[in-house]
Amino acid sequence: MKREYERVDAVAPAGVKETFAYLAELPNALDRRWWVMLLSIQAVIVAVNTTQSNLFGRSVDPLIGGSIPGLGSGSSAFIWAIALAMLCMLIELSLRGLGNYVVGQKVARASIDLRRRCLDAILRAPVPRVMELGTGNVITRMTKDIDDVVQTITAIGSRVLTTAFVFPITFLGLLLIDVRFALILVIVGICTYPFARAVVRAIPAASNAVSVAEARRNAVLLDTVRGLPTLRAFGLERWALGRMRRTSWGAVEATMDRVPWFIRLMGIGQFAFAAWVLLTLGVGAWLVSTGAVTPGEASAAVFMVIRAEVVVFNALFFIGELQSAATSVGRAVSLAKLADGRAATVVPDDLDAPEDVEINHVSFAYPGGANVLEDLSVTLAAGTTTALVGTSGAGKSTLAALIAGLVEPTSGSIRVGRVDTSQVSDVWTAKNVTLLTQDVHIFAGTLREDLSMAAPESDDTVLLNALASVGLDPNSTQFARLFPNGIDTAVGAGADDLPPEVKQQVALARVALAGPKILILDEATAEAGSDATNTLEDAAARITEGTTALVVAHRLDQAATADRILVMEAGRIIEDGTHAELLAAGGRYAQLFEAWSGEGH
Repeated sequence: MKREYERVDAVAPAGVKETFAYLAELPNALDRRWWVMLLSIQAVIVAVNTTQSNLFGRSVDPLIGGSIPGLGSGSSAFIWAIALAMLCMLIELSLRGLGNYVVGQKVARASIDLRRRCLDAILRAPVPRVMELGTGNVITRMTKDIDDVVQTITAIGSRVLTTAFVFPITFLGLLLIDVRFALILVIVGICTYPFARAVVRAIPAASNAVSVAEARRNAVLLDTVRGLPTLRAFGLERWALGRMRRTSWGAVEATMDRVPWFIRLMGIGQFAFAAWVLLTLGVGAWLVSTGAVTPGEASAAVFMVIRAEVVVFNALFFIGELQSAATSVGRAVSLAKLADGRAATVVPDDLDAPEDVEINHVSFAYPGGANVLEDLSVTLAAGTTTALVGTSGAGKSTLAALIAGLVEPTSGSIRVGRVDTSQVSDVWTAKNVTLLTQDVHIFAGTLREDLSMAAPESDDTVLLNALASVGLDPNSTQFARLFPNGIDTAVGAGADDLPPEVKQQVALARVALAGPKILILDEATAEAGSDATNTLEDAAARITEGTTALVVAHRLDQAATADRILVMEAGRIIEDGTHAELLAAGGRYAQLFEAWSGEGH
């Protein structure tokens, strides 16, 4: 059995080449001038670092009767060598600070571009893809994954480039002293490479597992917060805590499973560096004894190697960290590319009148399950209201979601007028096909801002009339109590919670302002209490006028007033007609209506 964090991610991270190609297109991309400046800084840092090591090492020669090229011999040469080495150290420290600043500023700006691209992709991408990825996964990719990259590159980006320069320049410095010192570095590198490569190749999968586990944990946390009323009502607090504990532990397990790979890298680094130092000391002593190099030259070689200790461990550690960062930014890039292909689609004009909705041989099945809808074909006539009834699980909400573009058919097609909805952006579908369910959302802000999203150019009179049309009379006592500051009253997150039926009324008012040509109401008045039922259903009936409407009816009196009624059973339409025709036929609808009427409705 797989552990909590070992679930397969719905969208794999982008590859390294794909990621770099995408990042190069960002407005704040790492352009050529930036690279030239940064690489110049790193080159100077490494040059002064190597010079400093040489000066410290060669300072031994004047003390034993030798000399330093360019500085001469005696105590004055020794003092000059130390003074110049200290100056090199100050220059190096100053340039490191400048390099870190240059890297941090550029990466921070690029991260803003990437987040903007991610959000744009979510707004444009096929809704089924976003839903498959999951809210927690989307949030993790847009926040933590990008933050991890920014923190990693800001912390080590400049040092990575320094490390990349140090190895070849150290090799060159050792080569200038004696070729045998340089050969030691080559031999150690060749022996270390296969072991380091095997470990490094395992890190991306381990890093992705961490992000997947954290995304799962975030999704459970969001779900728990959203479902607080239900959890409390059913006494499921302990169940929620248990679920949160499992997903949190899954994130911990994934993180801990990644740690051994970094430990192995550090172990490889320790053996490599120890071998490098010991071989350099041994070869240096031998070369001095044979007179091939001076003690100062041997000391300079050893000093270079000792100064490279940090570089050796940095190189291995950076490889692991950069692999993790590459995985994280690849996850963000794959999210930013989620809408690719849709943006290039030719977008037809928005509907200016109700159109037919044609469902042609549509089948649908959730992953790993049997068909929910089976070869379903039906046309909703333009400008009419069709009621969809049937028992729970018949496929009514699935059909509504398919027409609205929230899920995609397994086979078949859906056309709105002359437009095949699978061939256009979800932006077009969302503008022209409005789905309203019982799970409505009030956006944080003022009531005015919430309503104005549907009709940005509307003045206060239009907004107030829309509220009145759904039963929220601005002159009523109820309105004054619920919205003490009128349409400037704060609503949504952070404000006093509104009753469920009032939320539905606000949502209906938004629909009225948007004036959609295709409207789907999926039990949009199901939360209404007995006092608000008639008000909400009257409001729903008014906003369907002048549209092509599909009403998933939970109350059969809603169906009775529709132009047409479709009865669904097991993913198929088994009856089709008007209220009177279906009652006269004495079939399934007549049975449902009789049972419903017998319950006192």
